[in-house]
Amino acid sequence: MFGLYPAGPNWVRTFALGHCSSRDLQKSLVDLAGFTAAIQHQPFGQDRGAVLAQFGQTLLLLATTPGACEVAVTPTVEMQHLLWSYQEGYASQWSAAEIRRLTGHSGWSELLTNARREFSRVCDQVAAALDGTLQALPRAIASADLNEPFPNEDDDAFYSQMAAMSVSMSVSEDLSCGL
Repeated sequence: MFGLYPAGPNWVRTFALGHCSSRDLQKSLVDLAGFTAAIQHQPFGQDRGAVLAQFGQTLLLLATTPGACEVAVTPTVEMQHLLWSYQEGYASQWSAAEIRRLTGHSGWSELLTNARREFSRVCDQVAAALDGTLQALPRAIASADLNEPFPNEDDDAFYSQMAAMSVSMSVSEDLSCGL
């Protein structure tokens, strides 16, 4: 159904929906994995997949042909074209500054490494969502009191507190570093 996209077969992975509805899959990925829900536009053209959700530069496409019960993970159109350029030997046409502006990465090495990581991560999350084992992302622990005011740096109590912290964190001269 999905066929090949510009970046080639290494950059598309399909999954059978099985008993999971596309809405349930979308909700699971949005709620538990931080995806952004999409409105099912078709960035690659008619019957090439409608975007169900997106994570970074990676899309989750829903099959649009009648009777198809598949989803596919693939990079965005823009990332597809960059990956195609690299694979076909046109990487030198893109400067590091252009790569940075387009993707936020410092160059090809960082772009490729992060694209592979993101693609793999999204594939794993989609597979987990489809088999019902997707876990919520761990949340950062909030500080105990978010309403506590910033310290007054001109206050003697502030300096006393910083000095006490400095003393408690200093390493005793009697301890060896293990060198």
